Amino acid sequence: MLTLSKKLLLSSAIATSLLLTACSEPEAKEKTEEVAEFAIPVMVANIERKDVSSNFHTTATLESRNEAEIITRVTGIIEELTVEEGDFVEKGQLLAKVDARRYQLALDKAEAELAGIEQELKRLSQMAEKQLVSAQASDKLKYQHRAAVAAKELAALDLKDSQVVAPISGYISQRFVKTGHFTQGYQKLFHIVDQSSLEAVVYLPEHQLSNVQLGQQALLHFSARQGKQFVAKVRSVSPVIDSRSGTFKVILSLSNEELALKPGMFAQIALTFDTHEDTLTIPTDAIITLDNQSKIFLVKDSKAIEVLINKGFVQEQLTEISGELAEGDTVVVNGHHNLKANALVEILNAQATDEDSLIENGLTDTDTAIAKASK
Repeated sequence: MLTLSKKLLLSSAIATSLLLTACSEPEAKEKTEEVAEFAIPVMVANIERKDVSSNFHTTATLESRNEAEIITRVTGIIEELTVEEGDFVEKGQLLAKVDARRYQLALDKAEAELAGIEQELKRLSQMAEKQLVSAQASDKLKYQHRAAVAAKELAALDLKDSQVVAPISGYISQRFVKTGHFTQGYQKLFHIVDQSSLEAVVYLPEHQLSNVQLGQQALLHFSARQGKQFVAKVRSVSPVIDSRSGTFKVILSLSNEELALKPGMFAQIALTFDTHEDTLTIPTDAIITLDNQSKIFLVKDSKAIEVLINKGFVQEQLTEISGELAEGDTVVVNGHHNLKANALVEILNAQATDEDSLIENGLTDTDTAIAKASK
């Protein structure tokens, strides 16, 4: 049996519980309504029509298409150097002189020997007309004359080679000798680089072979030339696949008439395979891909509308799309991973525009606050 005090205590607890329950029901309903009306903040962009290209990205080091190692064919002391590193030289310009005294004497000796043989050959010809010499003696002298002519030409060539000239036009990139140095035959003296015509050698995977054609365009970017892009073209495509790497060689050529680029520069290359013009595009970040399906969220009447899309070419941060959408539609680019279909959204990057519009219309800060509260 419960005592009177215990009954009163139990009754009081029950009454308190009922009172608290009755008071909390409106609050719970109010919180539920607030949660139901909560808008998810998002960032948006407009669907635009642009040109989009299919590119293959790779890297390469620039090389000079025309360069030459300058050597000397003769042996001797370097008497004179007429150029330094960094100088521009024209084809045929004198670069260095080797002591040519020995080669001049050799030429003089060869000319004297040739003159003596020619004199003897003239005398022998007159005797042959009178049949005073044998045909064998006459033929032997003719062979000696041919050998003397060759010796003279060889001596003249050595004398000419003692003066080193540029085989191509370009810049002296390296000088390997100094005045007074002794040089032996076929020793390197200079390295000349033609900077007006450059090339880049890239290696592409074999499944890209059908996408590469002569004359295709490639865009090149360099860290040393920020903000600028340079255009190159496919000059040659190797017909052979490297069985070890599964790649093939492609040579890109580019003009460098203004000499803005240098051989050895590292290039970021985007080789353009094809271009779709005036097509619908959106920022790549706006696309959600799940289970091999791609979708985006459009914003209409402050609600998120889920739309399935098909992706086309992707160029950097831009993607070609198709589906039930149109140019100018507003697409969510940030915050869409938390969205569901028909969810209420709040566009964050439109707030600044709304405030600017209010200020332009002459509204005060108080009016702005009232306008925001009424949204």
